[in-house]
Amino acid sequence: MMVVPRVVISAALLLAALLVTDAQYSYNLRPIIGVLSQAPSDSLLSGLVDKNYTGFIAASYVKYLESAGARVVPVLTHQDDAYYENLVHSLNGFLFPGGGVSITNTSGYGAAGQKIYDLVKELNSKGIYVPLWGTCLGFEMLTYLGANYVNLLTACNANNKADPLNLQDGYLDSRIFSQLPEDSVNSLRTLNVTVNFHHHCITPEVFKSSGLSDEFKLLATSWDSDGREYVALMEHQDLPIYGSQFHPEKNQFEWSTSKTHTAIPHYLKSLEVSQSLANFFVEQARQNNQSFTTEKEEEVALIYNYHPFYTVWSTYTQVYFFR
Repeated sequence: MMVVPRVVISAALLLAALLVTDAQYSYNLRPIIGVLSQAPSDSLLSGLVDKNYTGFIAASYVKYLESAGARVVPVLTHQDDAYYENLVHSLNGFLFPGGGVSITNTSGYGAAGQKIYDLVKELNSKGIYVPLWGTCLGFEMLTYLGANYVNLLTACNANNKADPLNLQDGYLDSRIFSQLPEDSVNSLRTLNVTVNFHHHCITPEVFKSSGLSDEFKLLATSWDSDGREYVALMEHQDLPIYGSQFHPEKNQFEWSTSKTHTAIPHYLKSLEVSQSLANFFVEQARQNNQSFTTEKEEEVALIYNYHPFYTVWSTYTQVYFFR
């Protein structure tokens, strides 16, 4: 009887285990996330020679998603319904970024966000798992849409402020916290790793009394500079829709020299938290295998067709502009 060396058996078993684990872990290894653009402010355009742009995305959101193994497609505003329907059926997830425009359909951002939100919910109801994340302004728009177009926001003083999170009862039963590394959860709970730049927020009391808690689960709160408690992190009760009032993308990728942006944490624990949240969301996007109809359509849509501007005069390090 031929004896097979133990080292050969071990190597073969290890390879098989790795292949099985990878197949179970994710079946879409080429996820693409759509990031919603918005109209640039006059101050953001002020440093450009050519100011004839109608949309922008901060490059930090692009890098944030790329750091977790995704590619990005910019989602333009003021497009027809067919444009958004095609993207929702072609992409693997969406991110609504922070910014300074209206969360209602009076802005291109708000109108496009409403359309994408409805389409993503419809798709998920049919069993196609397409995640959506809203950050800061995007979080606020999710509360507006989740409350059936009722603005539940109140004034908050949480600008240029880094804080830990006050985790709520049952947080470990959530999709987010059940999948984050324990070390990142501890950092979120005890260290100033979440940075905030917002003047509006939703209080826990309004979150519950408005009925929004029937739609979303309150996972964590923070406090503004005046001691007001506000909702900092939430996820949909049933669907892969998530919102953070804080900015996880800034820890790694924003380096503004402005005195109004001195609180961004760049130490190791804050970077680990940022990366963990990026990894979580992109992993969510790997749970569907949607794709563009052709490789050419995909190539034309990707962010690689644009180049970022170094916007040293603004609060963003780099920005993609669109016409």
